[in-house]
Amino acid sequence: MPGPRPKYAIQLTAMQVTALTHISASSSAPYAHVQRARLLLLAHQHPEWTNRRIAYEVGCCLDTVKVWRQRWHATATLDSHPRPGAPRAFPAVVRTQVVALACTKPQDHGKVWTRWSGEKLAQVAMAQGIVPAISPSTIRRWLREDKIKPWRYHSWQKSTDPHCVEKAAPVLDLYEQAPAFAQQAEAIGCVDEKTSIQARQRVSATKAAVPDAPVQVADRYRRLGALHLFCALMVATGTTVAQCFLKKRFAEFQTFLLTVFTRAGGQGLNVLHLILDNGSTHAPKQLATWIATLNLPFDVRIYWLPTHASWLDQVEIVFSKVQREILTPNDFPSLTALERDLMTYFAEINQHPRPINWTYTKVKLIAKFGSPSPGQLAA
Repeated sequence: MPGPRPKYAIQLTAMQVTALTHISASSSAPYAHVQRARLLLLAHQHPEWTNRRIAYEVGCCLDTVKVWRQRWHATATLDSHPRPGAPRAFPAVVRTQVVALACTKPQDHGKVWTRWSGEKLAQVAMAQGIVPAISPSTIRRWLREDKIKPWRYHSWQKSTDPHCVEKAAPVLDLYEQAPAFAQQAEAIGCVDEKTSIQARQRVSATKAAVPDAPVQVADRYRRLGALHLFCALMVATGTTVAQCFLKKRFAEFQTFLLTVFTRAGGQGLNVLHLILDNGSTHAPKQLATWIATLNLPFDVRIYWLPTHASWLDQVEIVFSKVQREILTPNDFPSLTALERDLMTYFAEINQHPRPINWTYTKVKLIAKFGSPSPGQLAA
């Protein structure tokens, strides 16, 4: 016998048929939605079919067909009703107090730890009576949802130079105007050195990566000396000038600058803007006097960075890449090999130079530290 007719007849509009057909044939939609779309389409196309017949054709249970016939009449949607889930194990105030605890230092609570962990937070939370009992995994889940990681740390440095803004502002202006200056035969160079690069020869050969194992480097090594890398980055073009020395003195810095000046002269520059930090190697008190004695065919203008503000020097980004791509892991059989690899690296990046996409502007600097007074700018 055909059985009783379904209680809730399904009558779809042309737009609803199109939408449900698209969902029923989708390979990316949730399977529950695909199944519901199919049974609703069958109920619309074959009003004489029983719920049992539709369930057989779709491959679901009889109650599913009955439920979604009724829900479609009520809501015309394929979405499930919101589910309340299990009751909260901890009230919201407890979670807030635990998260606030994670945003303090362990020493504030009489502990000698320097960083929190899930276990330590649970221990202190129970000791302070915030909660009678709680698992570390629950605390870690709360902190993960709030993107708080008190077990990690990040070092940062704040310039103590009282004239930080007025020294940094001209440098940031140079970075922003570097392409325009290049068209006027003016170059901007960031110069600094990466000191004490050791050549460490591993006692066992380094092994290349294999499936399920990374590159393997021996812990023990022999020290074969150290080099000092001097580098100048041309801001507008991304090209570099690099040279290695056994010592790091003003004499070596002078030799390196002569190399930079020679290349700059060969490019027909009118002005070379040099950005330097206040390191003793750069001899801030006598550098300008020495450059004046060279009688260069172009003008050299020096810009001194604020103290403890090396992050404003673009060449530091180059040194960071050198550390990651050449010096880690450190495995060189000699100082000669170390210098050869460094010079080869700079020769390769100079074949396809890319200027650094510098986004920190003077506007951001002033917004954070405030604008200097006119008197400071005049000085």
